[in-house]
Amino acid sequence: MPGLEDTPKAGARPRRTGDTVVIDGGYQHRAMHSGNAVQRFWHHTKKLLIAELLPPDPDDFVIDVGCGSGVITSHLGGLAGKAAGIDGNPLAHEYAVEHFQKGNVSFIKALVDENLALPAPPDKIYCLELIEHIHPEQGLALLRNLRAMSAPGARMLLTTPNYRSLWPVIEWALDRLTSAPQLDGHQHVAHYHPGRLSALAAAGGWEVEDMRTVSFLAPWLASASWRLATRVHYLEAKSGWIPGSIVAGVFRARRCD
Repeated sequence: MPGLEDTPKAGARPRRTGDTVVIDGGYQHRAMHSGNAVQRFWHHTKKLLIAELLPPDPDDFVIDVGCGSGVITSHLGGLAGKAAGIDGNPLAHEYAVEHFQKGNVSFIKALVDENLALPAPPDKIYCLELIEHIHPEQGLALLRNLRAMSAPGARMLLTTPNYRSLWPVIEWALDRLTSAPQLDGHQHVAHYHPGRLSALAAAGGWEVEDMRTVSFLAPWLASASWRLATRVHYLEAKSGWIPGSIVAGVFRARRCD
C-alpha cells in the first residue's frame, strides 16, 4: 500500500472513472432501508456521524461528494439550506434525480476529481466512503479542488475504511464468502488509516479538527438490538482507542497565504 510520499504522479496510471463492478443506481437507498440489520446500521452510521461531528446549519450550502443514490444528500437537505449531491455514475445520478431532487436538493453528474461547477462555495462538505474508490493521486486532486472552491472556514467530514483495524478481514470475507459486489481491487483501490488520511488531507490544504474510528462492534449488534448498537456506536466514537472499521475525520480548509 503506497504512502503519500510515494504516490504516483498524475498520469502515471489510468485515471479511475468508476468501479470495475456495476453498482445499480439505488444500491445505497436499499442498503439504508431494506438491507439486513448489519448493513442498514452500517449505512445509518453515516447519519449518526453527521449529527455528532458536522451537523449542517440551517443556512448552509452543503455538498455530498460521491453521493450514490442520493439518500444522504436528501438527509442533508432536511438540515441545511441547500444540498447538492455529486456522482459520476450515470445510474446513480438518474436514481437520485428521480427519487430525491426537490426545491433545495439538487444533483450534479460529474467525476469527483474534476473542477466542479457549483452554484456557490460550499460551507460544509461530506465525502463519505468515497475516497477509497479512487487512486491516491485522484484523492489528492479531489481534496485540492474542494479546498479551492470552498467558502472561507469551510469544514469537511470524510470517512473511509480503516486498514489498521479488522476491516481487511471483513473485506476479505465479504469478497470470498458472500455474493456482494467485490470490494478490494474492484471498488476499493486506495487503503487508508488515520495517519495516512491526515497526511493526504494536509497535502490537499485541509487541517485536522477531529479524527476517530467507529464500527468496531456496533453494526454487528444491530441484528440483536438497534438500540444497543446505537449505544455501542457512541461509546466507540468517544473511546479514542478502539480500532473501528471506519475512519471519520473532520477537516477545516486551511487559510490561504
